[in-house]
Amino acid sequence: MKKRYDVIAFDLGNTLIRFDHNIAVKKLENRFGIDPKVTYQLFFDSPLTHLFEKGAISPEEFYKEASRLIGIDISYEEFMPLWNDIFWEDTDSCSIARKLKGPYRLFLLSNVNKSHFEHIRVRFDIIKIFDELILSFAVGAMKPEKAIYDRVVSLAGGDPSRVLYIDDREDLVKEASGLGIDSIKYEGAPNLSKELAARGVVKH
Repeated sequence: MKKRYDVIAFDLGNTLIRFDHNIAVKKLENRFGIDPKVTYQLFFDSPLTHLFEKGAISPEEFYKEASRLIGIDISYEEFMPLWNDIFWEDTDSCSIARKLKGPYRLFLLSNVNKSHFEHIRVRFDIIKIFDELILSFAVGAMKPEKAIYDRVVSLAGGDPSRVLYIDDREDLVKEASGLGIDSIKYEGAPNLSKELAARGVVKH
């Protein structure tokens, strides 16, 4: 029977690799005694992090502006490891992804900044399984912008119905679905396995 999909596209953060910005926030709070709520908002979802994730500013520029806004005196060499060391692998979802390698082309579709991604690439070998990396900082667009989904479809051969997309965020899944890309909300490995089986996705 002909496969329904040619490409399976995975989100990265909190789908394959878990993260918690509070890890970095706590370290800064312990060292400088600063308000953790202010730092968390700056790190997690701010105009500055959006610029960084779209590749509009460099890691050095991000460090300078972040340390200025937080009000701390810290070197680039100290700041960046602290900023980056917030990740751990979702071993169950990564196991599923590895089993799909071969029967399907695997794409990584992620809103991520350059510094975080290079840290993840070095630390977690799951990145090696992907045939294409569609990363916000590299393409200059972020989910849910249509341009980044269009890049996925183009690399997949132009037919959105041949792509299956997996993401933990409901809004991003909804956006992809509206563009004709069948999508699954990641709610843990058991549910993902169930959703894949319902679609006839082969795992070797």
